[in-house]
This record gives sequence, C-alpha cells and structure tokens, in this order.
Amino acid sequence: MIFDTHCHGYWRGLVHRQAEVRDNMRAAGVLRSVHIGTDMQKSIGSLSLARSWGADTWCTAGFHPTSCQNLPQNSAKTCMDELEPLIQSNRDKVVGVGETGLDYYHLTPGKEESQRQSQREFFAAHAALSSRLDLPLIIHTRDAAADTLAVVKEFNIRRAVIHCFSENLTFAQELLSCSGEIYVSFSGILTYKKTSAVQETARALPLDRILVETDAPFLVPQAARNACKTNEPAFTRHVMDFLKTLRDEPGDVVEQTIWENSNRFFGL
Repeated sequence: MIFDTHCHGYWRGLVHRQAEVRDNMRAAGVLRSVHIGTDMQKSIGSLSLARSWGADTWCTAGFHPTSCQNLPQNSAKTCMDELEPLIQSNRDKVVGVGETGLDYYHLTPGKEESQRQSQREFFAAHAALSSRLDLPLIIHTRDAAADTLAVVKEFNIRRAVIHCFSENLTFAQELLSCSGEIYVSFSGILTYKKTSAVQETARALPLDRILVETDAPFLVPQAARNACKTNEPAFTRHVMDFLKTLRDEPGDVVEQTIWENSNRFFGL
C-alpha cells in the first residue's frame, strides 16, 4: 500500500485525465493521495479535486514561495486570512498547510532581496497558521537550505515535511533533530543518476521519518522518463521500489512503515 503524499492532480497534464489517473493509481497499489495547493486559486482547485475523488483523497492549502514572492509587501496576513476560513470549513479534506518555504532558484535578477523577504514573510505566516490550526506544514526548499533551517528553528516548527528532498544528509539530520514530527519526503529525484547525496540521505535516515511522493505532474521517475513526459500519482510506485533498493530492511517492511508514517503525519 502506497501513499502519494504530494501531488497536483488539478494541474495541466492531469486534470483532463482524472479517470485514467485514478485507474493507474489503483493498478500500481497507490491507494491514497494528497493534492497540494500553491496559491489561493490552486488551493480551491485541490479541494475541489479532493471532494470529487471522494475517499482516500485529501488536499492542502497554501502559497508556494514563487507564488508569493511578487505579491505586495506585508500581504502575508491578508492571504492567511483568506486561507484560514477555507481550511476551517473543510477540515475533513484539508489536512495540511502549504506548500510554503523558500525557493532561491527562481528569484528574478534585480529583485532577489525583496523576493527573499516576501518568501520568508509567507513562510513564517504559514508556520503560525499551521500551529494555530494544529495541521502539518508542507515545506518547499530549493537552493535555500541554511535559511530554511533557520526559519524552522526560529519559529519552532514542530510538525512538517521537507517535500521533494534534494539536499544532503547533514541538512536532513539537522532538521530531524529539531522535532520528532519532522519528516523527509522523496520524489522521482531520488531515482536520478546524479543525485547521490539524496540517495545517501534516503539510505541513512530512520525509516520512520520517511515519506514518498511524486510532485506530479513534475519530476517523472527515471524508470518512466523514456515513456512519459507527465508524472502522475501511480508513479509513486517507482519511487518506492527504488527506495527499497537503498534500504537494508525487507521491502514489505519499507512499504508498510512508510504507509504508516504517511497516515500518522496527516492525522488520518
């Protein structure tokens, strides 16, 4: 049993293939999924999809760092004031806050400092909202490991996942030392040939702190890259199968433990 803990089924490439996507999931043993909001419109879209798919499908609501970096200064509070009632009135389906975080890869030349400031402001606001609502925080970090760790410590973030992990073991260990409820989630990046640091991390971390995901429709796992341009939740199976080759535990133990981790993290 596999749980895709981070995907975007409402996105182009997937939204018009709903029946096929769900059939493919079932065939691959991917039984549950959480669809992640990246701005207000897409958070509403993720909720709509979670409701239309019914059982075993949930969503989150939030502002991706690249979705907020060009918003007016000091707009984080206004955005959280819009998110909170959406979440509160749909607690049966909304199981997390985010994704939020820091992404320094996509900064606009000449606007770097103001965009970093906006991203950090929204990151802190999401952290406060997740704490207030007692929901886990979905964290995106790219080219910003040190600052991400600093925010986690400064705002005492306790229950969170670093999704689509792309950093190294030291970073992961420092994060996990901050709280027993911080997890690391591996995507198709884990399966790529030039990601030895990510593979080392997946090999070394405690199994009970690991999740898996696709980030669909992005980051097709290596096993499907020649045949598919669009990732989909069914391909969590490829991530899981590759992870099993890195671990010392029996494959069925890896799969069952990560299934339990996923449900525990989202409170399901």
